[in-house]
Amino acid sequence: MQKGLSQNHIVDETLKALKRNRFRAVYVENRKKALQSIMEEIPSNATIGVGDSLTLKEIGVFEELKHRGFTLFWPFDEKVAKENRRAVMRKALLADIFLSSSNAVTVDGKIVNVDATGNRVAGLVFGPRKAIVVVGVNKIVKNVEEALERIKTIAAPLNAKRIREERGWELLPCVETGKCVDCSAENRICNITAIIEKKPRAIDLLVIIIGENLGL
Repeated sequence: MQKGLSQNHIVDETLKALKRNRFRAVYVENRKKALQSIMEEIPSNATIGVGDSLTLKEIGVFEELKHRGFTLFWPFDEKVAKENRRAVMRKALLADIFLSSSNAVTVDGKIVNVDATGNRVAGLVFGPRKAIVVVGVNKIVKNVEEALERIKTIAAPLNAKRIREERGWELLPCVETGKCVDCSAENRICNITAIIEKKPRAIDLLVIIIGENLGL
């Protein structure tokens, strides 16, 4: 968030900019309303692909989708064996709807992500008919420069720590330093940078901004 400006002003400016860039964009007050908005966007017969996302977990998306009986392609579901994750990632890219969060959304209307494998950024630009990006207000930054700085000093180190704890990956340098050191580790999580400046032609992309701090 930009200093000296109210949260409402920043959110309003971000929504206007996203819409100028041809994204659909809405604001909801809390995670409960966000979950309701997401479900309203999903037809009853749709297949759902997802990227790895702490924000979606915090909202309760995965539990709700399973409860409603949707066909869900979630590579990091505990029921998916490690050797099958790549196959599930590929299926997620052919789903009707792709759900994800984002590392940052800029006040001038851009969506910025850094990925290890690329399945998440791929699902946001081509393949599914619709993508829904869900972010807390803590993910809003002034511009792409601030977005990349946020990723290097907040999102990447904290996500690397989380993934290590959840999946037993090797310790990455950024976990120890608290910031990116441009490592060349085999299990590095920052391999692909994607800046979505305008809505991709072949996908309906909705951004839902939530009035809470969510995710990393």
